[in-house]
Amino acid sequence: MDKNEYKQMMEQAVPSAALIRKTKNKMKQEEPIMIKRSFSTAAAVVMTVLLFSTTAFAAWYFLKPSEVANKLENPALSAAFDSGNAININESATSGDYTFTLLAIVSGKDISDQPYIGNDEVSRDRSYVVTAIQRTDGAPMPSFQEEGFTPFYVSPYIKGQKPWHVNAHTLGGGASEILADGVVYHLVEFENITIFADRGVYIGIIEGRTPNNQAFLIDEQTGEISVNPDYDGISILFSLPIDPALANPEKAQAFLDN
Repeated sequence: MDKNEYKQMMEQAVPSAALIRKTKNKMKQEEPIMIKRSFSTAAAVVMTVLLFSTTAFAAWYFLKPSEVANKLENPALSAAFDSGNAININESATSGDYTFTLLAIVSGKDISDQPYIGNDEVSRDRSYVVTAIQRTDGAPMPSFQEEGFTPFYVSPYIKGQKPWHVNAHTLGGGASEILADGVVYHLVEFENITIFADRGVYIGIIEGRTPNNQAFLIDEQTGEISVNPDYDGISILFSLPIDPALANPEKAQAFLDN
């Protein structure tokens, strides 16, 4: 079977409820392998990686964001993703050999069992975003230890602010990755992004583990951020549908001035 036939088969496949239950139960029984990573930057993004077995079952089934949080042993965040405060997005875009799906965002105070600690201070008012990454040809993503594994940097950006100046690093970001059934899930957290809601907020994805000044462009007149068409690499940009009424202009400006 060639790649086109495989892709067509996966697109036409419709999983039964019984098959989904069976696969989810199997996943729950598997023991994860944990690898912790940190970055040697002034505002480090702390990375946790969980590896689950990869099977052919994948391309047409995503874990719920709450399930991702549960696999990261964070039941409070799981409940937050299942609450009415979460914004379910489910928007996909393709770049290079990969398809990226922005699944959901939830923001609030004390909604995680694993509070973020930065500069010896606990940060409890946070935003959490879950994205799913697949190979576009339907093949499973490689495990984190395999040759051919590609890391990705998932980060928020603010309209009017240069992406290489304001991003997950400067917003006190942390990230976790799960590989489950051929799909990589990123759970990214950072300071509560809703304070910038009246400005406009994006989620961008590039190849690598750190931001760069090449992947995205900013319009100096409007502040709009866009993908750089001349960038020789993977770059995806989503707009977050956050209610502008949630903004806190004074707090946002104080953060940017800090």
